[in-house]
Amino acid sequence: LLKIVKPNEFDLVFKLEIPYYESIVVTRDSTMPGNVLLDMTRVLELLKDDPRTDRQSIRNLLLSLVLNNYLAVDLLQSWLQSLFSRTLDRIANRVEMDGIKLRYKTCGPAHTIVVQGRNLEYSVDYVPAIRLAAEQNVLADEQRTYFRRAKLSHWDAIPKPLKMTTAQVSFRSSFYEAEKAMLRGENMNHCLDGIRMIKKFRDVKSNLSNLKSYYIKTLFLWKIRQELPHYWLRPLTVILTDMFEELTECLRQGWLPFYWDPELNMLGLLTRDQVTEMYRCVQRFSDMLKRQVGCRTGVSPLVVMRAFSN
Repeated sequence: LLKIVKPNEFDLVFKLEIPYYESIVVTRDSTMPGNVLLDMTRVLELLKDDPRTDRQSIRNLLLSLVLNNYLAVDLLQSWLQSLFSRTLDRIANRVEMDGIKLRYKTCGPAHTIVVQGRNLEYSVDYVPAIRLAAEQNVLADEQRTYFRRAKLSHWDAIPKPLKMTTAQVSFRSSFYEAEKAMLRGENMNHCLDGIRMIKKFRDVKSNLSNLKSYYIKTLFLWKIRQELPHYWLRPLTVILTDMFEELTECLRQGWLPFYWDPELNMLGLLTRDQVTEMYRCVQRFSDMLKRQVGCRTGVSPLVVMRAFSN
């Protein structure tokens, strides 16, 4: 097993539960696969009729966060950014413990706090998520099967800014808990180890900086769907050989479909040169693994580990 001695990056998803969220009308965004639109019309009506003071305050806030009654990504993120900034201003961007300083920045949907102290630096990505009920999902039948198997009551919509559009009302669908259930099923240890190993390989190769962790995770989600459960009982070196071959082919084609909506190409935001650079790096290692498979002794764990350390 791979162990990280000093982790320096952490992710934390915080759920935003809107009163009467079950009344949000969720529809697929026909212009952006994998995304949904959140129509707040009925929620605003219910809040208007709710006499409680806090509900009226929430309604006023929501009115400032919608465009034509659709919850807006940019307005929501601007509001959250103001909350983070004001909070840090109040504590003068520092924690009274060994002089630890805090720095705030945003990247994509995440609000990142960088913690700096004596011999210490790490960052925490706080990712907002709109909580939605299971019945509100707009998955195709095939993907819905895996969501139902996880027996979940909720899923999330992430306010991920889109660079290629001016109408910021499109939220990315997120099924983290369903993915977790798929990856942590019975006899899935080699699946999780495989993900860790490929991430480690990515981390030691400077030309794989664009290979996001979620791309690797997605690759394994598709493999889980394609294979029978006993596949993951095979030796880890065999699984790694298969998965590097799968990754090589995805990069060769420049196509990695989002598991929950295959019409979305997750590599689509990268340039052809960026994808080609990753392809060449992964292809070399994949070819080496396949040559090892052809040897009588099979893939040597030492050969694999050497590639993951330099």
